[in-house]
Amino acid sequence: MDFVIVIILSLGFLIAFHEWGHYFFARLLGMKVLRYSIGFLKPIFSWTSQKSGIVYQIGALPLGGFVQVKGMNPFEEGAFEDADSYQMASPWKRMLVIIAGPLANLLIAWAVLFGLKAISGAPEPLDEAGVGQMVPNAPAEKAGLETGDRILSVNGVAVKTFGDLVEQVGQNGGKKTVLLIQREGRRMPVTITPENKQGTGKIGVYPPFKMVRLPVGEAARFATLKSIQVVKDTLGAIWGMITRTRKDVQMSGPPQIIKEAKIQYDYGPIAYLSFMSFISLMLFLFNLLPIPALDGGRTVFLLYEVITRKRVNKRFDAMLNTVFFFILMTLLVIISAKEIFFG
Repeated sequence: MDFVIVIILSLGFLIAFHEWGHYFFARLLGMKVLRYSIGFLKPIFSWTSQKSGIVYQIGALPLGGFVQVKGMNPFEEGAFEDADSYQMASPWKRMLVIIAGPLANLLIAWAVLFGLKAISGAPEPLDEAGVGQMVPNAPAEKAGLETGDRILSVNGVAVKTFGDLVEQVGQNGGKKTVLLIQREGRRMPVTITPENKQGTGKIGVYPPFKMVRLPVGEAARFATLKSIQVVKDTLGAIWGMITRTRKDVQMSGPPQIIKEAKIQYDYGPIAYLSFMSFISLMLFLFNLLPIPALDGGRTVFLLYEVITRKRVNKRFDAMLNTVFFFILMTLLVIISAKEIFFG
């Protein structure tokens, strides 16, 4: 029950802060905000500010959120006439409002990574063939492996780094495999059958780690470089999935994210916060993809307007955003159903 509350609050915060980015810059740049919503569909909570008239609400479907800015809907009355309308602002101002949401998620991720390194220290993976965290009910846990075990060989092949371990286990998906492990000075064999996931063997272990705390300047540098590296690796994985050169990459929906979050939660607050920083970076990157209905797609249209000095046809814009919104929601439902019913 504690985890349910924590995951709802933490994911809700990431969504709320993303929308706050849109909200803050819209108001800062003189646009009238009508509604600030966490979630979609009929509100289960709603409050209207007497001072600003802005409606703050929580929707029944907590998969995202939105900020309703006056005139953002091009068919709205006064959209191209009222001075406080989104449509009356320069394309650069509109673009800033759009990208402010993803940038807010980038800021959260950076701040968490910085704070963990500068204040409490953060786990740094060690490239050694050992057992750190284990996935519940995965082959490693079922075979009796324990955190702290050192794996010396896989089917007689010596392994020294975690990369060696991943490579050797990956070749034995669905096959009985003998690991020679070292535990508290004793050596013992462990028989295990790695899961076969798309042709690759997985036993459900993470590398061991050590806690590292850095001075403020180095922590800031670490947070910056780590954020860049995660984004770079993710883009590479997406490209590998598109070109089918990476068979180990697959899309994850909310069920898989929550499952992974539970693993990190059980491992401790630092691991959980690190994972949430990763999710925030994914929200930053996903929302900037040049796909209609996402912030990245809207940004592409605004860049087109800057270059050509012509607006995209408002009917075409609205139709494309609506179609892609339903495509994305359908894809999300399909991926989630697959993860729930087929694992």
